Amino acid sequence: MSRNEEKSAFARAWAYLSYSASSKWLALLTAAGHAIFYVVLLFLFWLFADLVVNHGEVPRFADLPAARRAELLDDWRGDQRETFKEWMESAFGKGAPRIDYYLLPRSELDPDNPGIGLAGGGPAQVAAHDLHQELRPQEQELLWRIHLVEVLRKKAGGKAAASVLPAYHELPIEEQEAFKDVWRDRVSRNGPQEWLDKLGFSSEIISLMTRDPDTFTDAQIDLAWRVHMYVNVYPSPVASNGVTLGLEDRLKREAADPDHSAVEDNTLESRGILSLVVRTHLQGRIVSWILGFIAISWFYQSSTVYLICLLALAVSIVSLRAVLGYLNFDLAAVAAVEASTRLRRLIYHHTYRLGTLAIRELGPAEAVTVYARQVEAVHDGLYAWLTGTFREGLKLILLLVFALCLDVRLALAFIFFSLLVWAVGGQLASYFKRRERASSHRAAEQLTLIRESLMLMRLVKVYLMELFNQARVERLLSRYGALQRRRHRGEAAYVTTLVFMASLCVLVLMFVAGLVVLQDPMGNASVIALAAVLVSLYWPMVRRREYRRVLRRAREAAVAVFRFVDRPADVRADASAEFLKPMERSLEFDNVTLKEPGTNRLLLQKVTLKIGAGERLGIISVEDSEKHAFIYLIPRFLDPTSGEVRIDDHNLRFVTLDSLRVQIALVVQHNLVFHDSVANNISCGDKAYPQPQIIEAAKAAHAHNFIQKLPQGYETPIGELGHSLSISQQFRIALARAILRDPAIIAIEEPATVLDDDTKALIDDTYARVLPGRTVIFLPHRISTIRSCDRVVLLHHGEVEATGSHRELLAKSPLYRHLHYIEFNEIAESA
Repeated sequence: MSRNEEKSAFARAWAYLSYSASSKWLALLTAAGHAIFYVVLLFLFWLFADLVVNHGEVPRFADLPAARRAELLDDWRGDQRETFKEWMESAFGKGAPRIDYYLLPRSELDPDNPGIGLAGGGPAQVAAHDLHQELRPQEQELLWRIHLVEVLRKKAGGKAAASVLPAYHELPIEEQEAFKDVWRDRVSRNGPQEWLDKLGFSSEIISLMTRDPDTFTDAQIDLAWRVHMYVNVYPSPVASNGVTLGLEDRLKREAADPDHSAVEDNTLESRGILSLVVRTHLQGRIVSWILGFIAISWFYQSSTVYLICLLALAVSIVSLRAVLGYLNFDLAAVAAVEASTRLRRLIYHHTYRLGTLAIRELGPAEAVTVYARQVEAVHDGLYAWLTGTFREGLKLILLLVFALCLDVRLALAFIFFSLLVWAVGGQLASYFKRRERASSHRAAEQLTLIRESLMLMRLVKVYLMELFNQARVERLLSRYGALQRRRHRGEAAYVTTLVFMASLCVLVLMFVAGLVVLQDPMGNASVIALAAVLVSLYWPMVRRREYRRVLRRAREAAVAVFRFVDRPADVRADASAEFLKPMERSLEFDNVTLKEPGTNRLLLQKVTLKIGAGERLGIISVEDSEKHAFIYLIPRFLDPTSGEVRIDDHNLRFVTLDSLRVQIALVVQHNLVFHDSVANNISCGDKAYPQPQIIEAAKAAHAHNFIQKLPQGYETPIGELGHSLSISQQFRIALARAILRDPAIIAIEEPATVLDDDTKALIDDTYARVLPGRTVIFLPHRISTIRSCDRVVLLHHGEVEATGSHRELLAKSPLYRHLHYIEFNEIAESA
């Protein structure tokens, strides 16, 4: 079978999931959710790793790599110059003398007053010095804080940005003095009183805050600085994108609880997720936007609160993932079972249309194999796809995407080395496995010869071949040992090579990771998380390999299933078929030839035979399939390849199947009983037959006595999983089934096993009382039955070899005499 045929067949099986479409799609959704939550757990592990490594501390300017510091300072005096100038003018007044000192290159500063720009406005024709080399660390940190606020405002919102605003004591001394001047100016114009009153501060605090700032305590001056930023630096919630709201929330809490006001030693400490937002931003990663989006206030209030939130989230996600996993398995089972049930139903109905199965050597065994084993393999494949293949594939993709988000360089290096190991190692493994299979095959041949030598012991002893045979065995053992050593060396070579290559790749990756950490210490937590992600990639790949084996078997089974159901029906109902009246005159075979569909095996060839109504006919043949083919043509299990079968001159092709089969009863050894109650076995589950009528049929077949002795009488389960019955008892129940239908034609295949004399007498009595007046076709296995037949037909190679009574055939047919002797062990009777 081709790969395209396998894919097409499995696609047809997949279409059967649509009968339970809601379960199928929900199973896929829950599988996707299960995979997504796995990656989310790794995401939370990354957040936890950053918290453990960096303690939730937002990096200060001095913590940044030197190259990054230089790059940022160049940006501040270039493209971002106006933004910084606007912030400092709002904070320290438009006439603040040090604004130019912060933002202008030295070539543009007045040499007499380094805080004021040149009056001429044009740059002097002297070499400009780098600005950052002349700023003190505290001055650089102020610019970094302004930059941080802007970054967090855009990515995490204004409230998050407000949490990293510089405190008063973190300002350079010159800016502290400039702020005091601004505050004095605002107090002289009664500005602070109005602001503090609107924020809800008490009159006592307002009175304290309107004094000269030189008399303020540390907490008071810090409060004045925050009020100033709230009113002047970020006056509009819209313009500041929420920074004002963050300041307002804090100021109102301090107004309601004056004791809450305290001076923070470092406003960048214990900021939870904001630490990772800033670090990923500095590394230029898109994931910083995702981190900023999920940065709710609890995630940056303090590192302890942040840790508790991570734990709560992890527990919730683990619980939800467990629920999704259960739902995925349950919904996939519902969809897969529904699909396999419909496939089995289809196979059952199609088996009913395939008369070919009735005459094949194994009977319906082919259908049973397809129905049970092949459909079960398809079910397992569908279930595996809904639960594992899709989930693990999606998980693999999400893990790779997450790895790329964590560190593109390391992730790409891992992918490259993985592909290298897969390409080179896979080729080596394939080569050595071919050698291993060849060596194993040749070693098996040597073992076969060694076993033969052991079986020659009688010959060796009789002909004194001990030395010859011992040398032969030693030679074979030597070859076997060499082949086994070759096989094990090949296995050791490719396993060792794969382990070596994988280990080498891991070492190179560790070296690259070390370089990344040394060059950029901002990514320590990302390297830890990336290692966890890369290790997690192993399990989806292993599980996908396992599911691929299941799917391979499912595709092969799907081909077998649909080859079976696509087989054309052997018997088709004619649209103009007429109702067949009960047989009155004859059953006729007119030049009938039958070949088994699909194999073209010749079963019957030009058989012409007329059976009168009420006649008792015996069919004898070397091949059971020829006898069965003869009787199976009557109920139209299949139609003749050529010729006609007629009842009262009506071609059976053109009568309705129901009106034909209601006149016929079969008692064949393949299906004497089935697993159900005795009553249902006799009535075939037809409620039209009352219990008394069933009992009368059983009495006629001499089955009533032993049925009454069963544990539950007529309700006793029998068949494969029921109460065990002997062949003779099963045969009599099958006779009762035929008698109950009161048919015009009965075909009876007698048991091939030897029956005791009492059972023979009971069966003969049933024949004598039930069969008169009916057309009976025997497939006999008892000499008394053959003698009771009006006529015996001998079939050989599908043709009618001879016809006549038992005594006539003994006289004129050597083949018949031979068969008679073989089966009955009797000397042929004389004519």
